[in-house]
Amino acid sequence: MAVLVQMSVKVPDVDRFIAAAEKFGPMMDEMGARDRRTLQSEGDPSLMSLISEWDSHDAMHAASERYGDEMNAAAGTEGLQWDTFIWHQK
Repeated sequence: MAVLVQMSVKVPDVDRFIAAAEKFGPMMDEMGARDRRTLQSEGDPSLMSLISEWDSHDAMHAASERYGDEMNAAAGTEGLQWDTFIWHQK
């Protein structure tokens, strides 16, 4: 069953985060991400969210395991607290 994955983090450098999301986006697409979006909070511009649809939580987790450390290094988010939500359509 497909899931919508929302991952949010407060970033020290928005431009760096966006550049990393753009760089790693095609890799996520190859691993199964669909309708991938990078969003910025209106109320707190340092709060960024990555949202995408995946065939399963496991599929997203595999992509995160493969590219997560590299993405964090490129985005300047190493060691920061990410909030992750997995949504199931009802």
